[in-house]
Amino acid sequence: MTTEMENAAMEPQEAQTKNETFNTVTNPVREPKNAETQNGQGKKRNNRLLLKLGIIGLLSVLLLIPQQFILRLINERYETSSKAETEVSQLWSKAQQVTGPVIHIPDKYKREKDLYLLPEELHIKGNVETEKRHRGIFDAMVYSAELDMNGSFILPDLSALEDSFYDISKAEVLIALNDFRGLTENISISFNDTIYSMKSNQDAQMGSVLCCPVTLSKTQSGESVSYSVKMPVKGSESLTFLPLGNSTEVELTSNCTSPSFQGNYLPVTRTVSDNGFSASWKILAINRDFSQTVLKWNECGHGPQCVNTSENEFGVTMKVPVLQYQQTTRSVKYAYLFIFMTFAIVFFLEHRHLTPIHPVQYLLIGIALLLFYTLLLSFSEHIPFLWSYLIAMLMTIVLITGYLAGILKIRKTSIITGLFLLTLYIFMYVLLQMETYTLLVGSIGIFIILAILMYASQKVKWYKER
Repeated sequence: MTTEMENAAMEPQEAQTKNETFNTVTNPVREPKNAETQNGQGKKRNNRLLLKLGIIGLLSVLLLIPQQFILRLINERYETSSKAETEVSQLWSKAQQVTGPVIHIPDKYKREKDLYLLPEELHIKGNVETEKRHRGIFDAMVYSAELDMNGSFILPDLSALEDSFYDISKAEVLIALNDFRGLTENISISFNDTIYSMKSNQDAQMGSVLCCPVTLSKTQSGESVSYSVKMPVKGSESLTFLPLGNSTEVELTSNCTSPSFQGNYLPVTRTVSDNGFSASWKILAINRDFSQTVLKWNECGHGPQCVNTSENEFGVTMKVPVLQYQQTTRSVKYAYLFIFMTFAIVFFLEHRHLTPIHPVQYLLIGIALLLFYTLLLSFSEHIPFLWSYLIAMLMTIVLITGYLAGILKIRKTSIITGLFLLTLYIFMYVLLQMETYTLLVGSIGIFIILAILMYASQKVKWYKER
């Protein structure tokens, strides 16, 4: 009887013990972690974070090396384009500079003190027809011009010249030209109502010239002698003149839609449209640094009787614009900004979604960003720059967005990253099209992008255990 009562008293105690054991197994008591353990884990996490940031920074710097290779590649392609243009010029005709006409009176004693009389009036009117020639994938522009030159000379005291040491019986009219291969017809000049045929020759001062002897009479001293000449000429790259007249007027029209007016004198009026351009110059003797009588030409220093052609030429350059190389070069200069911004976004995504991204994957993303510029360069040599930019941009964004979608497994986040890249590329294209406000717009744009990154960085728990 006593044993049964003891067993009955023990049953509730055993049941209580079993319940306590079950509760302990199913709901274990979580004892507070040691503070030292928490601090150690936090330090390890912070060290890993700093190490990751250091690796990303190092990768960003290392990617500047292929950026320099891309810049060198662009320069090489530009040089190749220039060589192709030069080859076409060599076969067609070089850039032409028309100098003259002038009256040349030789020194009797051949002391290299020949006298050159410049015209009182020089009027040049011409129509320049341009066309593109191809050399491989590159284009070169050549032109054919019909020049009509006329004006007059005021002859000095010829008796005084003859009494000194000049031989007026050997006077001749000279017109200098850079490349005689550009002449398509024989040239004749009307001088004092007499027609003279011109031939090619070499002058000690002016170089390659068209010349013809003319008759000067002492009775013409102080008189005005008119002249006119028609010169069909072809060339490439540029057509320039010298302001040799006491009053020089030049009028040019052309079908070239991308002229560049050059030299020491700009046009008084000019009009450029989709159909071509028209320009006119008017230059007076008081605008230049030499007189109406000249003794020396070209590399002769300065002085009233010395003409430095390189400092006094004016005209127009007509070349196929190769802006794609300039724009691609400018875009490459923003490469580091793109790499830094993209790496920052990827880094924030990594720590926000707790998805580790290996440094090799960062490197692949950086290479994809650099590949954009080689794509842009290669496409722009065949199609317009805008379409090249769009194609290269879409290829790069799709590649990086798809890659991040595979890593993060979150399509929405990858799409947001793609939209961020799209904004960056649109922003860069706007900068490439600007000239005057590039610095202002660029600074404001970078400020806005930095503000977005600063906002995104607030979502990252930098020091808390997650």
